[in-house]
Amino acid sequence: MDKNTILAIVLSAIIITVGMVATTMVNESYAPPAPVVTESEALPVVSDTAPEEIATEEVATSTVSAPETATLPDQDYPVQTITEETDYFRVVFSTAGAVAKEIDLLQEYDGDQPVSMVLDGERGQGTFNLAFGGPETPYITDAFAHERRTEGNKVQHIFWRDYLANDQVFRLTKTYTLVPGEYMMELSVLLETPDGKAVPLLDGDQPAYTLTYGPQIGPSFEKIDGRYEIRENVTWGPDPKNGKFKREIHKYKGNLASTQNAVNWAAVVGKYFAVVVDPGLGNATITWDGNPVEGQNQPSRLQVSRPARRQSVIEDTYRFYIGPLSRSILSSYDNAEDNGFGVINMGLQNAPKTSSIWGWLQTILRWILEFFYKLVPNYGVAIILLTILVKGLLYPLTHKSYESTSKMQALQPKMKEIQAQYKDDPQKLNQKTAELYKSEGVNPMGGCLPMLLQFPIFIALYGLLNSYFPLRGAEFIPGWITDLSAPEFVWKEFANPINLLIINIPAIRLLPVLYLAGQLLMVKVTQQGAASGQTGAQQKMLTLGMPIMFFFILYNMPSGLLLYWTAMNFFTILQQLATNWLKKKKAAGGTA
Repeated sequence: MDKNTILAIVLSAIIITVGMVATTMVNESYAPPAPVVTESEALPVVSDTAPEEIATEEVATSTVSAPETATLPDQDYPVQTITEETDYFRVVFSTAGAVAKEIDLLQEYDGDQPVSMVLDGERGQGTFNLAFGGPETPYITDAFAHERRTEGNKVQHIFWRDYLANDQVFRLTKTYTLVPGEYMMELSVLLETPDGKAVPLLDGDQPAYTLTYGPQIGPSFEKIDGRYEIRENVTWGPDPKNGKFKREIHKYKGNLASTQNAVNWAAVVGKYFAVVVDPGLGNATITWDGNPVEGQNQPSRLQVSRPARRQSVIEDTYRFYIGPLSRSILSSYDNAEDNGFGVINMGLQNAPKTSSIWGWLQTILRWILEFFYKLVPNYGVAIILLTILVKGLLYPLTHKSYESTSKMQALQPKMKEIQAQYKDDPQKLNQKTAELYKSEGVNPMGGCLPMLLQFPIFIALYGLLNSYFPLRGAEFIPGWITDLSAPEFVWKEFANPINLLIINIPAIRLLPVLYLAGQLLMVKVTQQGAASGQTGAQQKMLTLGMPIMFFFILYNMPSGLLLYWTAMNFFTILQQLATNWLKKKKAAGGTA
């Protein structure tokens, strides 16, 4: 194997490594859709039903409120929990703070339990916390009165409590609306006074109140490393510079990020799930807070702060999407007839992470993968079919690369003669080498350039297979590869992972072994000659060292991604064996 082949192996390493990094780059711009509107902004209450059975918590009522704001007497409401279920949600409300203690996705599982979208640790404060003032203000934890109402298939949970500020009484009401078949819920915050005077929440530049979703979204994870699990602070809205809608990532600075721009929505986006809030009409400041809190060392709090308004009735309506990053579900909120809230043009399909450079190619590959899945409803088989298609499309490039490498290897004896003859004259050496390439019709970069042209496909496939939601929980081979979004294993996971310094081995996996075997065999069938001396030692180190290095890099990768690489190795070996056989047959015919 010559220098050209060594360079090809190094480029392969660069391609995979850069691919892992490049998929973290997102900041795509899109054409502007119409603003988000609804068919019905108000939800009239037609009939009341008796409240469901309520369990009382053994917790004392507390009063934590903003300065100069106090609760009124004679509001000794009990601290209670109320459970509401739809086909998609199980929500456990608490009258303490009028919050949701738990939000479980009943159609998605984390192990044998539904995915929990409120990772609260031992804090126990729940989510949808409200505070009078800015994000740094303590949450309200007073006990609220509660009522459950229904209208058709819509269910409302209404919580209210009276407060006093600057000798003015006002009422805070939080109303949650849930609809079956929806990963969206609506939250209305109503502030009103009984005498027509302005709500007394005016304190300089301080917001009237802040609504927080947090401290962290689900499902459970070991760590946020940008590959196995991610968190992105994202908005979708018009660019203030040109008015075009775009997906914007807001990076933490000192564990805080914020925007005051008008947006269609703001979100905390994970690898497979997200919490997205439509802040509704009016001015709002969106803040993402990553500062550790009790019970959650890696929080991702999403906060909406509203400015004070000199009005007697202040009502803000928020719509929260809390669910999977499935594009078919996300796109349903672009058409009023496809969702129970009648919203249109939300653009939620822009929430999932994509490559900013090769996103268009990733979209094409996703469409092809979905096409194969419709033919054979098994995503493992669909990945293999996609691999065959990609291999076929890349055949002209890879064949040219192999041909160029073969020609370079055939020139090695002549190259050594020139190097020995002109070893003391570098200028003459370069001249004679160039003349040799020209006379033999060989391009020294011919084996590498085709590999560089494959780079976009490698990057797009990595991004697709590493975060494609339908692969989550998708089974390929029963008893072995049961979840294409997770690493497979053939031996039960160890209680204590084996620490090899460069990687932890939590289980015995077969796919990485097949990948390594395929890489080593591929080197063997493509290698047509071995160098000697120092060059030979370097080649041997590369041919053995590089596959072993990537064995560890890919060991804990999702099985869907590793299935693609392993299948690609297998088909590359078949291609090279066929090429070698044809060459031998042609040579034998020529000799005869």
